[in-house]
Amino acid sequence: MKTYKEIPSLLSKVLLGTLSEEEAHVLRQWREESSENERLYESVMNAEYMVQKSREVANVDIVNGYMNVVQKRKRNARVRRIHRIVSIAAGVVLPLLAVVLWYGARQKLGDVPEQVASVIRHGEVKAELVLADGTTRILSSRVTDSLFVQQGVSIVVQNQGVSYQGDSSVVEERYNILRVPRGGEYSITLSDGTIVYLNSESELRYPVNFVGRDRRVYLSGEAYFDVTQNKEHPFIVEMKNSVVRVLGTSFDVRAYADEDEVLTTLVQGVIRFSAGKESVVLEPGKQAILDKLGQIETREVDTYLYTAWKEGVFAFKKQRLEEIMKVVARWYDVNVFWENISQKEVTFTGKMKRYDDFSKVVEMLEMTGNTEFVVRENNIFIREK
Repeated sequence: MKTYKEIPSLLSKVLLGTLSEEEAHVLRQWREESSENERLYESVMNAEYMVQKSREVANVDIVNGYMNVVQKRKRNARVRRIHRIVSIAAGVVLPLLAVVLWYGARQKLGDVPEQVASVIRHGEVKAELVLADGTTRILSSRVTDSLFVQQGVSIVVQNQGVSYQGDSSVVEERYNILRVPRGGEYSITLSDGTIVYLNSESELRYPVNFVGRDRRVYLSGEAYFDVTQNKEHPFIVEMKNSVVRVLGTSFDVRAYADEDEVLTTLVQGVIRFSAGKESVVLEPGKQAILDKLGQIETREVDTYLYTAWKEGVFAFKKQRLEEIMKVVARWYDVNVFWENISQKEVTFTGKMKRYDDFSKVVEMLEMTGNTEFVVRENNIFIREK
């Protein structure tokens, strides 16, 4: 709370003309931190503004003296007017400035949990299914026990996902697309029994029935795969200039278009991750990272941190706030703005339930001690306290 303890005193010294060079430097740093600070400074330096706020906050008799002085000195220079006001009521300046700062700041922040509860909702089970013939069906937890047939394959829609029961006699390969929007999640059981859990803002393109030697699907976004073992027909996931080849295993792939890295995390089994001419074989507990230059590196990780989302949990360990907010923004479908770029580097460790109110997420993240969230509708402004 350094800002609110020291700035009122510095502002009063500006009005009194007693500000030292060192204090001027501190005040200048505060003004340059954000446009809001600069606007607040200009407002406080306005004599009429001080009078107005003093009337709003307390019924102080000396305010009438302020107004008389201002009216009699309208033709004088602004600096002389301010000094004249201060000379009459210097004892009121410091507490008045403090009130102005607190009042203004709190007016902007409001009651964050109350705002959040009324505006921002957590994600839910929902998706859009695009059939091979272009037909679109909206899926949600409210759409249950629906059955239809496509290309000899039975497609069953239940409250938590959609499943395909394939016909091995089909030889033509036709593709469907499952799209999960921001603020959504959905699961699908493919015709070979492989289960795919799709995270927010993700898309999976897959065949109605697997035909040929490979079982190949195409992913954009994030998904957790629990692949049915079949040594004769390798399972292949293509995404963002890279490929994962498996026989039977469980792994998570994160390949969002707006992120520089592709992350593939192996939970069990063995997979080969490839990009261009490079490739690596992963063992359980290992992660492959493809950077924007096309280079691959591997590291050992706690797989829970990268797969907890499918169990309804956000899990972070010394994670940068910028990366955390990308995850949170997709699930709660909010826009994030950084008023202080330095806050992107703040790290956080902890777990949060995905289906909690957004206000609880804010409370947890603000436990870092120096980060503040301002919520305006579905826009989140992040700054330093």
